[in-house]
Amino acid sequence: MWAERYFDALASQLARVRAEESTAIAQAATVMADALAAGRLIYVFGCGHSAMLSMDLFYRAGGLILVHPVFDERVILTRRPVTETTDWEQREGWAQKAFRESGAEAGDVIIVFSTSGRNPAPVDVALTAKEVGLAVIGVTSRAYASAHPSRHSTGKRLHEAVDVVIDNHVEPGDAALSLPGLEQKVGPTSTALGSAIAQALVVEALAKLLARGEETPIYVSANLPGGKEHNEAVLACYRARIRFL
Repeated sequence: MWAERYFDALASQLARVRAEESTAIAQAATVMADALAAGRLIYVFGCGHSAMLSMDLFYRAGGLILVHPVFDERVILTRRPVTETTDWEQREGWAQKAFRESGAEAGDVIIVFSTSGRNPAPVDVALTAKEVGLAVIGVTSRAYASAHPSRHSTGKRLHEAVDVVIDNHVEPGDAALSLPGLEQKVGPTSTALGSAIAQALVVEALAKLLARGEETPIYVSANLPGGKEHNEAVLACYRARIRFL
């Protein structure tokens, strides 16, 4: 069954991430824990389907409250026509302003998601964040990025513009299976792998904070008894710092 082959391909890539990226994940989680212990925020940015990974970390049950997305309607899939999101991701110059208007400051951390790593918008955000004084974590595919030249005027790809690189090991083209009679491969894996990496970072950062005797607020599912009340009480302390709350 082809569905099972997709699961096998996804599991194989996830196993590779686990085996080869544990050091980078630990390093990135330490950066996040240091920032959270100092009362700083974790910013997140992505375009198109990578924007879904920003959404996955934000306002998430069992996740960090101190996460601030850099959302921009030009690169989120609710835009119409949706094809314009591709144009904006490949356009240089606008994303710096979007980042600077997010309120991020020196000492904060940003996670930038871009599987291909070659488009100007995520590279612009990474470079601008470093100028501002943020620690920058990039989740990308080195194999994908290395297969094609950068579209950014600096010639840099995302993994060349960040402080910590986590490789999701996605194949160029982000499709894992070749079906008989179909030239184009199918079965994207970047969303599932990116989400797993993102949540692994959160879990590892929280564990590091707790090991130090620190705490950071997390969301409880509003579908559990007392969850809504817990979230409302905690959010009262942080709503002013996170513009989308």
